[in-house]
Amino acid sequence: MAAPQRQAPVPESAPTGRARVEFARTADAWDIALHRYRGQRRDLPPLIICPGYACNRHFVDFDERYSLARFCARRGFDTWVLELRGRGYSEAVFGGGSRGWNFDDLVRFDVPAAIAYVRGRCEERRPVWIGHSMGGMVVYAALGQDPELGKSLSGLVTIASPVGFPAVASPLARGLGSLLLALPLPQRLPQRSVLVALWSVMAHSGRFPEVGMNRRNLDQAAFGRALPLFMCNVARAKVQQFTRWSLTGQFRSNDGATDYRANLSRITTAALIIAGAADQLAPPETVGLAFDRLGSAEKLYREFARRQQDSADYGHVDLIFGRRAPEEVFPTISDWIENGLSRR
Repeated sequence: MAAPQRQAPVPESAPTGRARVEFARTADAWDIALHRYRGQRRDLPPLIICPGYACNRHFVDFDERYSLARFCARRGFDTWVLELRGRGYSEAVFGGGSRGWNFDDLVRFDVPAAIAYVRGRCEERRPVWIGHSMGGMVVYAALGQDPELGKSLSGLVTIASPVGFPAVASPLARGLGSLLLALPLPQRLPQRSVLVALWSVMAHSGRFPEVGMNRRNLDQAAFGRALPLFMCNVARAKVQQFTRWSLTGQFRSNDGATDYRANLSRITTAALIIAGAADQLAPPETVGLAFDRLGSAEKLYREFARRQQDSADYGHVDLIFGRRAPEEVFPTISDWIENGLSRR
């Protein structure tokens, strides 16, 4: 059930443009924020754009250039940017967040609440879910666990969303991972301050990481300005769940009962799966595994690479903040929806 609308304060530094903030109430008492750009074309499906791990709305809606949300709104789509629990304006109510949360809570509560809310506000038109990284993984898990939920979507687009996790081979890395699972860590880990400080040091030295990006393709100035805005702290339980996946190579619920990867065959929603050729966080083979296993009759895999006549081999965050992402990646997404899904 959708929560009563409430107004959220917007800091002066937050480049939200013309977005209106609305809230969906989850079944476990969270108000999750949806930032709406009202589109003008009723022949197009509404869009739900979901950022990935530890990111709020600013990752996909930074400024007039680096905003997938505003790009889609300019094309006429009714566009909603979702902030999963614990990020941005999404807050627990009635003490609902006291126990922390993990990936399964996002799957079980946040995804269905967001879909139902947007449908209700858009005259029951079925939205397209667009998720970057974990923002795509949550919809894979939700639709695989509840195939009926897929009937509420007209399509899904995942961007650098892996479903395979090569097991960690290094004894040192495995030991560190096991230590992370055993330590009595605080309920929320200060990832934001750590990563912002690390980026500042690397920017000063000129040594940028290659794991999360192709630094030669990244607009480093824009990304550096955006990072303090979009990065959030993370829940301990979610970090530990991701660590467990890395150690075991599995993509399962926290209790081990649900194999999210095995459930991909239950998904029949039309899908566009996007990967970056130089992505070391979500290598193409781990992203393409979803394409191979989806039960969708209509599905397309698109890898952004020089061999595909793109300007660069794209990395993980490049697919949003790449120098030519607004000209190469964003139109690929909107064209697939407009020329394929909306004409079915």
